[in-house]
Amino acid sequence: MPLKLKIVNKKILIFEGEADFCEIPTEAGIEGVMPKHVNFIANLASGKIKYKIGEKENEIEAAGGGFVEVSGDNLNILLNS
Repeated sequence: MPLKLKIVNKKILIFEGEADFCEIPTEAGIEGVMPKHVNFIANLASGKIKYKIGEKENEIEAAGGGFVEVSGDNLNILLNS
């Protein structure tokens, strides 16, 4: 079962869909998230959010920080910028 990924900023929904893997820059370092990952909440650091859907890899810039929440197979990312 893939991750249910949702990426939003203050104004718009940037991405909502399924992903097989997501790499997130947090203040504690780069976090790789796959389905069945342990639940956590973290502050985003500046960098690139990368997510894979099948063999296709996508990137989104997280320049202004924000936060990430992993709960079950749900991954929610709120960007400040």
